[in-house]
Amino acid sequence: MPPRSPELNDIELVWRQAKYQDYPQRAQTSIDAIGEAVDRAMTRQRDRIRQSATNFTRAA
Repeated sequence: MPPRSPELNDIELVWRQAKYQDYPQRAQTSIDAIGEAVDRAMTRQRDRIRQSATNFTRAA
């Protein structure tokens, strides 16, 4: 197995969380619906990461 960068591991974690936590319904009936569902899932992940970073900097 080739070596992996820490950044790639972080990205994989975000994708996994988005897939299983924020995109649980996988029964969209159009490409537009799929795109919207993925956008919502990634937006929730982005907001979660930003909130976590804000809490981290406040605690420091």
